Amino acid sequence: MEQSVMRYKAYIDGLRAIAVLAVLFYHADIGCPGGYVGVDVFFVISGYLITGLILKDIDAGQFNMVNFWERRVRRILPALAVVVLVCLIFGWFLFLPIDYTHLGKSVIAQVLLSSNIYFYRTSGYFARAAEFKPLLHTWSLAVEEQFYLLFPVLIFLCSRFIRKYLLPAILLLCGVSFILSIRFSYVHPVANFYLLPTRAWELGLGAMLAIRATQPIFKMWQAELLSWIGLLAILGAVFLYNSQTRFPGLTALLPCVGTFLLIVSNGKALTSVGKFLALRPIVFIGLISYSLYLWHWPVLVFFKYWRVEPVSSGTRLFLLGMSIVLAIVTWKYIETPFRKRVILNTRAQIFAFAGVSTVILLLAGFTVFKLQGVPSRLSATALKYANGSMDRAFLKELCLKDVQAGHFVSLGSTDTSKPLDIFVWGDSHAMAALPVIDNLCKEYHIRGAAATHSSTPPLIAFEWHDKFTVEDSANYNQAVFDYILSHHVKHVILIAQWKNYQNLHGFNVESRCLENTIRPLNDTGASIWIMRDVPNQPFDVPSALAITEMFHRDVEQLGITLDRQNAASRIENSSFDWLPTQYPRVTVLDPTNLFVTSKNICRIAKNGKSLYADTNHLSIAGAMELRPLFGRLFSGMERQAIPAVTDKLRTISN
Repeated sequence: MEQSVMRYKAYIDGLRAIAVLAVLFYHADIGCPGGYVGVDVFFVISGYLITGLILKDIDAGQFNMVNFWERRVRRILPALAVVVLVCLIFGWFLFLPIDYTHLGKSVIAQVLLSSNIYFYRTSGYFARAAEFKPLLHTWSLAVEEQFYLLFPVLIFLCSRFIRKYLLPAILLLCGVSFILSIRFSYVHPVANFYLLPTRAWELGLGAMLAIRATQPIFKMWQAELLSWIGLLAILGAVFLYNSQTRFPGLTALLPCVGTFLLIVSNGKALTSVGKFLALRPIVFIGLISYSLYLWHWPVLVFFKYWRVEPVSSGTRLFLLGMSIVLAIVTWKYIETPFRKRVILNTRAQIFAFAGVSTVILLLAGFTVFKLQGVPSRLSATALKYANGSMDRAFLKELCLKDVQAGHFVSLGSTDTSKPLDIFVWGDSHAMAALPVIDNLCKEYHIRGAAATHSSTPPLIAFEWHDKFTVEDSANYNQAVFDYILSHHVKHVILIAQWKNYQNLHGFNVESRCLENTIRPLNDTGASIWIMRDVPNQPFDVPSALAITEMFHRDVEQLGITLDRQNAASRIENSSFDWLPTQYPRVTVLDPTNLFVTSKNICRIAKNGKSLYADTNHLSIAGAMELRPLFGRLFSGMERQAIPAVTDKLRTISN
């Protein structure tokens, strides 16, 4: 029979410290580009400890679900309820209606143990950024609680009736979950990140440690080797992974197996790594790790929200220090008293507290959501700025089947008997520019079309993938390209966030693909119009404008300076400047000067409206500022149309 006696192991708290510090430094953007793997370390630890406690109770004949959930409530709810309540209070004074509404919804989801599902369903290329979601980090708590709604029942039934099959059953479930995770990392990366079925194997890996039939016996040198391999595996993921890493999936093996090795190699006696992790200062960070995890993200979110401008690394470190102070206070005066039954010592009392706090938070969240973030908190001017985040149009994410079938976004004239004179091809920045092109097409009675998909540059044979790129982007772009050629489109407009692809893939690759795209278009006699990117701002513009107005600061001082914009566009400029000299039918359009103020700041607002819908996508109001940029194109088409109409009239009169 498995030995399930669980004793306190200080090095486990030390391992928690490593995990939580990795997450903190990742979220603060201080030197840990893969620090998000700390959550995976937590999952393995949680699976190990909780399963061990369940087996201990089963072996003692004391297990029941009521006892189990009483412990979970005491461990999780008090500190979490305080943090959620504080977020609602701060949100009242700081958040714009759209973000306060989302906070209300996330409170409801968190109380119902489904915040991971909520954040999955509300994710997307145009979703509000992470820095506007103070409860975003609670997705991992929801994954754990969903796991422990079902897992204890499985353990109890297997232990009661088929004990010898418990480990194989967990192994099978982990295998299925891991295969799903690998598959979803390619086809559904967002679901793969947030949802239980693709995360369960990480918790199950820890569970297998707790239910193994016999304790592995290692020689000391073997334990030392495994322990160091485990630590280096975790640290390797923390420092070598980044936001572009396809995760979780195969890549999650590194931190999870590393955690597994650290625990299994310190089973009988502590290795040097185990002794290091058991040092009191490190253990203390582990002891407060839950409260620290709860506090750090809201602290960062609310300060960044209030500050508007980018926060320095020194300030971010200070905010982490504040989070530690809050965590110590919460651990000492809330976590520990509830867990040790100093406060609400009976089961009836703690469940009553759980019921009351759940109802209060549900009602608060529902009220905020139903009142749409209580817009009456803001002035009319601030609200007008804030509404810029919803001032969008043409958010059309075409797929491969759409373009292969010739189903594109229609622009201008709806008369399909007319020739297709203008074709806009690009990513989400092309979507943002479509309102003004559509207006001009209607004004000049021109039929146009567009092929757009977020994070998909209009380039032939350019290898680019992230979680928002169109599936099979190479064939998608080839199909668009073939359509343009086969329909003899006269004017092709290419629009994209060019530096995004240049920064990550290098100038030479992008430039070569750009030339391979332009050359055949130029050879057919088509005119190619390439729009450089609009100035990208270092903050969410509608929020920055509204908050600046709320706190009576000067909105005219907001915006990237022209010098910084020119520096940021240097690579982009070098990619385009030479094209018109080699390809006479290419025209490069630069929108920057349309946004520059007399103070050499790139304008973000005009006539009380935000010109951006977020940090880098123009709002409809902002798109209209591009009208002078395309004037040459449309006026040239008008001049070409006049002789053609005159000739037609002459023919009729004759």
